[in-house]
Amino acid sequence: MSQVTIERNQRYLIVKIPLKAVADGRAELSPRARKVIDRAIAEGRRDVDAGRVFGPFASVRSFKAALKRRYA
Repeated sequence: MSQVTIERNQRYLIVKIPLKAVADGRAELSPRARKVIDRAIAEGRRDVDAGRVFGPFASVRSFKAALKRRYA
């Protein structure tokens, strides 16, 4: 089984999934990796529940227009 690895830099959490795991449809997470991923998913769900998201958009153009309106 292929091992998933997680790296973190100042701005991103990078999850590396081996291509073999993708092709096989199976990957193994370490307990630490599972904890980090579960925490990130929980944070995202709290954002959705609190309404801190917007969209969906019909096109990239409408997405860009919404960003300009929101941050202009």
